[in-house]
Amino acid sequence: MHKVDLPLESKEAAALEARREREKQRLTRIFNARHRTMGVDVEALRSQVEERKLREETEKRRDETYDAEQVLCDRVAQMLEEEERQRLRRLHQAVQEFREREQPPPTRREWDLYNPGCAGTPARVSDYDPRCGPASLQRFAGEDLALPTRRRLQQEQQCRSLEDQRAERQRALADTKYAGE
Repeated sequence: MHKVDLPLESKEAAALEARREREKQRLTRIFNARHRTMGVDVEALRSQVEERKLREETEKRRDETYDAEQVLCDRVAQMLEEEERQRLRRLHQAVQEFREREQPPPTRREWDLYNPGCAGTPARVSDYDPRCGPASLQRFAGEDLALPTRRRLQQEQQCRSLEDQRAERQRALADTKYAGE
């Protein structure tokens, strides 16, 4: 590298000597396993770890605070909902009490429609009611007021007919049995 056999001037010699000294120190640093750091700044890494731990702790505390606040808000919301339910229940109860107190059934406008003690007759009693003329619009084609009675009579008639058929069949079986013996 350096030509050593040529005489050098004192400035150049001093610079060369300083360069050699720095090189020696560098080599001792490189080959000294105890003090060697291979491109890693340990203090910087420690500070980064500390910062990360501090940040995680801060986030954890913040999350715990938010959780506690959320629980508090949930309780307040539940209390408000319960108060609203009670308020609505009291309101409905007050309306019902008002209806019972101020609007009894006999004072209502439609009381005559569902009065159980009404002595009046219905608008029409049969298909041939003399009170209902053509303009009364009380009798319509296809309408049958006697339908329930007619169906009951038809069912009774059908039951009697079935009983007669059963009795006739039993007599016929008995006759064939008696004739066969």
